[in-house]
Amino acid sequence: MSLPPDDLPRSPSGRVPRWVTDEAAGRTPAGGTPGAWGAYAPAAPPPPAPRRRSLVTRLVVVAVLGVLAWWVATAVLPGLLRSADAPFLDGIVAGRVPEPTEEVAALAGEMFLTDEGRDLLYMAEPELLGAEEFAGRCDRGDADAPGAAGGAVGCYHSTAGGIETGGRIVIYTPADPRLRGFVVETAAHELLHAAWSELTDDEQAAATTTLATVLDGIDPADEIHTQVAGSVGTLPANRPTELFAYIGTQVWQPGGLDPALEALYARFIADREALVGVHTAFQTQIDTMTAEVTAAQQALAQRQYDQSAGTAQLQADIASLAQYRGTIEQEEARLAALPASERARSLLSWTWRDGTPLPEAPAADLIADARALLARDEAEIAARGAALEASAAEVTAEQTRVDTMRTELEALFAQLNPG
Repeated sequence: MSLPPDDLPRSPSGRVPRWVTDEAAGRTPAGGTPGAWGAYAPAAPPPPAPRRRSLVTRLVVVAVLGVLAWWVATAVLPGLLRSADAPFLDGIVAGRVPEPTEEVAALAGEMFLTDEGRDLLYMAEPELLGAEEFAGRCDRGDADAPGAAGGAVGCYHSTAGGIETGGRIVIYTPADPRLRGFVVETAAHELLHAAWSELTDDEQAAATTTLATVLDGIDPADEIHTQVAGSVGTLPANRPTELFAYIGTQVWQPGGLDPALEALYARFIADREALVGVHTAFQTQIDTMTAEVTAAQQALAQRQYDQSAGTAQLQADIASLAQYRGTIEQEEARLAALPASERARSLLSWTWRDGTPLPEAPAADLIADARALLARDEAEIAARGAALEASAAEVTAEQTRVDTMRTELEALFAQLNPG
């Protein structure tokens, strides 16, 4: 078999394969495999390149992921962090403790709160409402219980109702500034409900026992017993938190109560003695106003009695004097009808209406003395009548003043109950 002059093997078609020329030149094809002719076969073709997404598709995916991440970061995560029961986040997570209104911030100062107490108050986002706005906001469903219907002046609850951690505070705020202490005490009472939810189970258990002991030591006639019973109503599970709130705002003794209990209060209230002082001052104010009205009513009643008695005595004296005047006039007429000789011999004696004796004397002389006494008594009665008339005007004015005092006090008491 003859070969072409280049001495290279050819395919049956006469063409020289690439691998033949590479091998003749001393090059081994990359990835080549031995060929059918004892040399190398050409490498297998590379796998097809993966299909690449278009630029628009990639941009859409990035945009969607970005929006999702933004929504989680701005809408979901902050809400979770703000509502998480983790106090250490208070100073870390922005917005976890809402910025209070000026009114709420001022109220926090009047409640003598610690930083933790302030944060708890602000997180509860208190609503300070007038009677019309407050109506129905603190209904709890056990209207048949004593004090449960129409007696609430504040509450701590979630939007779902009931006393729960993370709840909201609603406070009835009367318009009369004289009732400010009442508002402060109500707000502190509701804050302590929120504080109770912050305590551990062990702390609550220990405090419940101590609070019951404190209440047992309070005079049974004290109003706090009625208040607790009314607030607990038909929900005995609420008794511990109600005791914590009522005792925390109304009960103090020199040096404080049980040290462990005071330590719990101290987390939220910087000066509990001063806070209880708000309650005491308000009660004193109400008691003083009540005593003033009562004293004024009693004094008025005495003046009215004296006025009535004086008027009755005056009328009796006027009637009595009229009888004496009539007697004098009769004697004068009788004496005038006598002959002159007989008139000169006529003698009379008399005892005047006030007991003054008129010894026997010529009739004309005695009648003259009686006339003098009559004139004296008529002048005295006239003066007494004028004084009684003046005092009657004063009593009427005092009646108006006392009625106004009583009406204002009743209106003030009415404001204490928004229902």
